[in-house]
Amino acid sequence: MEHTQGQRPRSPSEADTTSKDDAAVLVLPWLRLSEQLVPLIGESGFCALFGRALRLSSPRFEGLSSCDSARPAADLFMSLTRTLNEIGPGQASAANGALLETFTTLLGTLIGEALTKQLLHVAQVGGDGQTHGQEQK
Repeated sequence: MEHTQGQRPRSPSEADTTSKDDAAVLVLPWLRLSEQLVPLIGESGFCALFGRALRLSSPRFEGLSSCDSARPAADLFMSLTRTLNEIGPGQASAANGALLETFTTLLGTLIGEALTKQLLHVAQVGGDGQTHGQEQK
């Protein structure tokens, strides 16, 4: 769900529910990426790459600095969801987008752009054959 200017204000309880739903949706690409990458680079490699992307993205989005690049990946995703909930839906979407872009750039530097695109495509399409999320460039 996208939030745009001009929408009616929401009550605090309504905003909290939507924020939690939005954060959960924002974390889905990370879950799909981890499904593709952990078998290749290991969970510690995935978490290390995520941590580096987090450190590089934090100056632009201060809210990300509270996210913990913990291991195992399940803890990392819980921390990311909590952080995105805390910074709010508008900022969360932009911060998560920047984090994904930084992660993708780092991954491309390490394994090459062609393989990165292939992995992102598989993560985007998923095992069900349906396209998930936005197209990565």
